[in-house]
Amino acid sequence: MTLTEECKKYIAKYLGESPEANKYCFTDTTATTVLVYTPKDEEYWGSTVDAVVTILDGGYSYEDKINKTGIIDAAKLKEKNGGVALTDDDIVWIANHSDAPNKFCYTEVATPTPTPTPTPVPTTPTPTPTPTPPPPTPGPTWEPISPDECPPKELGYHCLTIESDPTGAMIFIEDKDTYRLTPETFKIREGVYKIKLSKTGYADYETSVAVYGDRKVKYTLTKLTPASPAPPIEIEVRKGEVKGYIDVEESRIPRIITVGSVYTFRLRVENPTDGIRATYQVKLTFKGTGDVEGKEFSFSSDVSEPVDPGNGISLYVDVLMPSTALADTRATYILEATLYGWSAVVSAGV
Repeated sequence: MTLTEECKKYIAKYLGESPEANKYCFTDTTATTVLVYTPKDEEYWGSTVDAVVTILDGGYSYEDKINKTGIIDAAKLKEKNGGVALTDDDIVWIANHSDAPNKFCYTEVATPTPTPTPTPVPTTPTPTPTPTPPPPTPGPTWEPISPDECPPKELGYHCLTIESDPTGAMIFIEDKDTYRLTPETFKIREGVYKIKLSKTGYADYETSVAVYGDRKVKYTLTKLTPASPAPPIEIEVRKGEVKGYIDVEESRIPRIITVGSVYTFRLRVENPTDGIRATYQVKLTFKGTGDVEGKEFSFSSDVSEPVDPGNGISLYVDVLMPSTALADTRATYILEATLYGWSAVVSAGV
């Protein structure tokens, strides 16, 4: 964190609130009382941290917002910060000090010299803008989304794209498994989030990211040196027989799995809108090729609860490939996913 005291006070005074005379504070993170302009010159009302993020993205505000004098832009914040540009860590610090009990406030000891306010020339008074209220009922904190759907239409949500080098790392947000692998894009409610990436053979990567606008982040994982590398089984994924619709590509399907280790496969099942109320079960079959041709191992999920047409459900299959699946040290298997469905409609009179 590189924020100077001068910069903190400047932000509180001109991009915050004044609950008492000569006292200035950051607003709450949910506030919609700070006027700022986007890079497209669109008027936007938000919190202190919203205003700072917008300004760092090319937006601007004014010290005197009525007469639009004393422009506040990224260069101005850098000047107040001792010539050092604000960083993501600074945004996280502002967000963490915007709500009680950690709210940043300061009181000016000397009475500040007032900025002369010219007499407005227009004959019609300038109306006081009405802040846009936050959404009354917030939706999920985050959910996967196609990049084509960015930016989200919901107020208070942004797109966060998480990448890694190498790709294929499991993504955890706030210690919750997203069941997605990097790279992936999420629609996420604005705020500060703890991110963890996990990939076999690499050290877990943990960090915090501030989301107050659309963002793309990329992290480099550190490769571990295994004491005794376990022989892998190479898995090629393709769709097998399907009744209904099963989404293999969006589920966590590792290409390489290790003998003797349990892997939980997640598959998304969608009941077509023209279908009937049904229960589902997924069966994964690993069929050997080459040196292991003729070997076959199957694993099934539990039978799901009834699913209405147009809805979906996630089914989980635990896979534990035995040592007999190997030929020397490597083997190649074809993974077939079969979806079974049964009517969940009860006949009349039963």
